[in-house]
Amino acid sequence: MIDASILAGRRVLITGGAGGVGRAVAARMIAAGAHILITDRPEADLAGAAAELGRGAPLHAFAADLSTSAGIAALFGAVDEKLGGLDMLIACAGVGSGPLLEMDDAGWRYVLESNLASYVGCTRAAIERIRAAGIDHGMIVLVGSISVHIKAVGESVYNAAKGGVASFAETLRKELMPERIRLTLIEPGAIGSAMQPYSAEERSRFIEEFQMLPPAEVADAILYAATRPRGVDVVTLRIEPLHQKIY
Repeated sequence: MIDASILAGRRVLITGGAGGVGRAVAARMIAAGAHILITDRPEADLAGAAAELGRGAPLHAFAADLSTSAGIAALFGAVDEKLGGLDMLIACAGVGSGPLLEMDDAGWRYVLESNLASYVGCTRAAIERIRAAGIDHGMIVLVGSISVHIKAVGESVYNAAKGGVASFAETLRKELMPERIRLTLIEPGAIGSAMQPYSAEERSRFIEEFQMLPPAEVADAILYAATRPRGVDVVTLRIEPLHQKIY
């Protein structure tokens, strides 16, 4: 059972907020009465997401490139200004990757910086603000991937980043336990979002054939973890489509 009322008034930062999962979880948080700031890369349709989600709700949007320290610093400056602090980080931001030998040096570094370094930097900044607020219900939700278990050919760089996120989450969770800051790792399978190299029509077909997850299902998994009572810790939640590709 999900009692979303405990999210009322919570200050929540959602990275990757213009994407399928980020947008879906933002909609659920807003419906529960949370105060939201969504962020995404400057080239993402952040304005479209904000227009769809806002409609009088307490929502803010800020474009930032989280692969850089400057982008993270600017984002958390906006968090301080718009939200006045933070109770929860939901990190959904990410970029896809090709095979290592088909990428140049800048390309594989960008994948690691976007999919791993941004998670570390945003988590650190979020914890600083949760500590400053002196609350005992702070939470970090990091969206990883089941790719680290499948280890599919052609995904070595992407897996390096997501494997780092998994190890980071599982270790940091133990470090945060004395402070009662919970940390959950969500590991979804293939998601029918724009991050996939397919058209919207193809993604819809894959979802209908149970080969990809609807973004809303991943958002519901995040909401489940975020609404557990304070003494209950969802450590890792793996969710995948019925016919997840494993090669």
